[in-house]
Amino acid sequence: MPKETFLPTYKGCLVCGDPQVNPSTLQRRFRVTESGVEVDFKADFRQAGYKGIVHGGIVTALLDETIGWAIAVDRKRLFMTAELTVRFVQPLPIDLPVTVRGRSREHKSRYSIAEGEIVDAEGTVYAKASGKFFLMQEEKARQVNDYLTYLENDLNVLVRA
Repeated sequence: MPKETFLPTYKGCLVCGDPQVNPSTLQRRFRVTESGVEVDFKADFRQAGYKGIVHGGIVTALLDETIGWAIAVDRKRLFMTAELTVRFVQPLPIDLPVTVRGRSREHKSRYSIAEGEIVDAEGTVYAKASGKFFLMQEEKARQVNDYLTYLENDLNVLVRA
């Protein structure tokens, strides 16, 4: 069985960071899948909006990061969010294990489109997102790549196929 492939992290990131650098990080590691990118998540009280419910900003950040990485993996380039639409299907409970999935969908001359969702083990959907992403300038992409942390099974999206 092949090893799982992951994506690099940035120590200061809210979603994938290192808690010694960013104590508020969710400390997630993104996996590359056949259809895109995914990450597991289970919120605790620190990510609450209302009692027992995950804050919408946390839901949005997870979806933004996941679908943005899905485009980067597909195109082997780094992108920046231009527009993000999130549909909150139902409240996401604290302490519920979920998976956030992202897929690259369409590529135009000036931007790319991706979509994703947050689902539990039974397939219940809590939120959906779609977004437009602009290609990051080559020089900026190299700078970003230089400060990312790569581990043994991490995919370098800037390496061309």
